[in-house]
Amino acid sequence: MRPLHAVDPARVGGYRILGRLGAGGMGVVLLGRSAGGALAAVKLVRAEYADDPAFRVRFRREVAIARRVRSPWAVPVVDADTEAAAPWLATEFVPGPPLSDAVARTGGLPPDSVRFLGARLAEALGAVHGAGLVHRDVKPANVLLATDGPRLIDFGIARALDDTVLTATDVVIGSPGFLSPEQAQGGRIGPPSDIFALGCVLAYAVTGRRPFGSGPVEAMLFRTVHDTADTVGIPHDLLPVIAGCLAKAPADRPTAEGLRQALTGDLPGPWLPAPLLQLIAERSARMLQLPDIEPTRPTAPVPGPDAAPGTQAPPPADPAPPAAVPVRPAPRRRTVLAAAALTLTAGGGAAAWFARRPDPPREPEARPERPTLAIGLQADLTGPGRAVGEAQRDGARLAVEELTGRTELPFAYRLSETDDRGAAGPAAAAAEGFAADASVVAVLAATGGPAVAAALGHYDRAGLPLLSASDGDTTRINRVFTCLRPNDAYQMRPVVEYLTGRDRGTTMIVDDGTPYGWQTTRALSEALRAGKRPVTPATVAADADHAAVARDAAGAGAVLYGGGPAGAARFARALAGTGYRGRVIGTRAVHDPLFLAEAAGSAEGWLVVSTAVDPSAAPSARAFDAAYRARHGRPAPLHAAEAYDAVHLLARCAQGLGRSRVERGDLLATVRATTYEGVSKKYAFEAANGTFTGDGGLYFYTVSSGRFRLLGDRPTVWPA
Repeated sequence: MRPLHAVDPARVGGYRILGRLGAGGMGVVLLGRSAGGALAAVKLVRAEYADDPAFRVRFRREVAIARRVRSPWAVPVVDADTEAAAPWLATEFVPGPPLSDAVARTGGLPPDSVRFLGARLAEALGAVHGAGLVHRDVKPANVLLATDGPRLIDFGIARALDDTVLTATDVVIGSPGFLSPEQAQGGRIGPPSDIFALGCVLAYAVTGRRPFGSGPVEAMLFRTVHDTADTVGIPHDLLPVIAGCLAKAPADRPTAEGLRQALTGDLPGPWLPAPLLQLIAERSARMLQLPDIEPTRPTAPVPGPDAAPGTQAPPPADPAPPAAVPVRPAPRRRTVLAAAALTLTAGGGAAAWFARRPDPPREPEARPERPTLAIGLQADLTGPGRAVGEAQRDGARLAVEELTGRTELPFAYRLSETDDRGAAGPAAAAAEGFAADASVVAVLAATGGPAVAAALGHYDRAGLPLLSASDGDTTRINRVFTCLRPNDAYQMRPVVEYLTGRDRGTTMIVDDGTPYGWQTTRALSEALRAGKRPVTPATVAADADHAAVARDAAGAGAVLYGGGPAGAARFARALAGTGYRGRVIGTRAVHDPLFLAEAAGSAEGWLVVSTAVDPSAAPSARAFDAAYRARHGRPAPLHAAEAYDAVHLLARCAQGLGRSRVERGDLLATVRATTYEGVSKKYAFEAANGTFTGDGGLYFYTVSSGRFRLLGDRPTVWPA
């Protein structure tokens, strides 16, 4: 990172700018930090291109498409403003060095490293091509190295920028030495062009040389079109694969998936040599020393429509007025090795309401004189996630009944429910239905990640606010999505504290190969390695045989499983069969009755970090649990309290507007700017992207006598 120039902005969107990462003909790349502490690479477009209407059209299109690229090995777009005076976009920041720097520093990589590199980059290109993009600038400088694998950057976005340049100057687009013959000739290009460029990158990675030499640009372009590649020094087992990528005819090159399959194989140890792993760890550690940021201040309430110009509306009355509670600043998220200060605050706003009205009305009286706001509930009510979906439905129903029964509030509420069965097709259909229903002002959805992914685009196009208490995918960011819990990567921070606070030796980190498993385990793996803690990674599909991985855990002081409940149960049974006696930790997805049922006694003693509170055990949710018992005759289940809070949060936003009529666009503008003290936690969000930044939100359990037992809200409650 280099210092900022005098002309560089102090802030871009919701990001405080810390330094320069690079610059080019299209603009400058800056290092930014969000209000919640997340680092991002912020790419700011130069004014001359921002003033071109045709460029803006292409830029909007490419940003929208690039947001659909889903791969662990492609750095995602996390935020953008295509309408700003200077358009910009932000991508996840990777502190590792580019491949070009690594090769310049240590020379060519070992063959096994290059195989691993190629397989992951081919998988990334498969995702890029599947989203309708061609990268067009695959080169060593656009490949960043991390401890768990490479990351491809600038996918898709370069296309929008380069299209403008080509139209203006009619020059060849790409980086000489790493572009295809058709690209060198200024011809039409498609996915095979990226495969050729990847072949050049792999040849460079293993030999330290460009396969078509160096020197004047014209000479490199001529050799790319007419000469055979320099393959001296490429190992014999890699030569046929790389040579296939470098075929002159696009039709003769493999597809991204074919290349991935050809390069996939067993890796006996870490994927990079020790000097490069050390370099990554040093750079990651330096990121922890960047300047801190000021605490986020709550946004002022929105004045009513009849307020005089320049006046500010008084603070809105809370639909569930809280007791006096000290407000702490949003937790800082930069120090990976720092403790996450998680505190359950008893006596929150909703709990105060319960204390006044312990017996909520079951059938609120209809009051036609008050407008009724419809809130959609999209959940899995009959599929594999039925237990979670029904809990969310019942929690939301209880909130709607209570709010509608309070005659002093300006609105009555109605819950419109739909069953998506936890599947993509029904989820998309449910979203289309809610999007077309103008009476629905916001939606609580959905029970599972695939359902959220299928529905999100429909809600985005309709401008319909989407709140999710279940899905914490770190790439699930757009203008309508608000995450009601800490995301999948953040839940690992207290686990880092727990593992580094005790000398447990090697930690085995197992993931199930899904995006969720990768997101939860990557942050933990990188943080432990940055702290010079030994890590043994392993990946095993949920439906595969877990015996071999369980045997490999024998020498580990602790084991963490990042994946779904079914795979966790298989792993628990296999691990118990080996007689393993170390600590075993499960992530949020393990906090599911299915895990207990399928693992049986093998789950005993597991530690679980979760984003769902047990209302029957948490002090802040006792009154809610009592009301739920009165309504349903049983304790409140997991996930009910968060859905209850979501409805109250929306009611807080609606009342705070001070209007007699509220539409979805009104809530879209206010949800992320609102803080709310619920029965499960305090809710607050990053205005730029809807990421949860509230206090708490993580809970620590152990499996005891066949059930999850809540220990508390900080990792110190876990046994030593």
